[in-house]
Amino acid sequence: MTSSPYELGYGRIISFDHDFIGRDALLRAKDTVSRTKVTLVFDPADARAAMGTEPEFALSYARQRVQARDGLVGITCHSASLDPAGTVLSLALVDNRFAEPGTEVSVVWGDHPGPGTDPEADLGLPRIRATVAPAPYDEYARTLDRGNA
Repeated sequence: MTSSPYELGYGRIISFDHDFIGRDALLRAKDTVSRTKVTLVFDPADARAAMGTEPEFALSYARQRVQARDGLVGITCHSASLDPAGTVLSLALVDNRFAEPGTEVSVVWGDHPGPGTDPEADLGLPRIRATVAPAPYDEYARTLDRGNA
């Protein structure tokens, strides 16, 4: 799964006032953004069940499936415990229709075996309920620090 700077929230820093390799592709991608970067707030009980009794030490750069009733709706990019939140948070890219804060999704926690296995196969991996929140998670980082960008 690839992503564009617009999906990651970096579109505002792209300057088109000069020529560069990929300029035309970036201009086309600007109007076709189908995913949004969000924070997923893991259900604390589900996180403990999937990661062990002490998820306060959780840190993963693995790409985990984000699912809803429709099936695959996104992918995690970075998951880690955040003490003030009291649970594990994950940065994720999700389909725009699932990016609204408060939306419930689930994260399939574990490694998919890869090529040759049906991507929709139920492999018995634990599912962690999660709620969509804005990214960045911290209000200061999301608003004041960015000049309300």
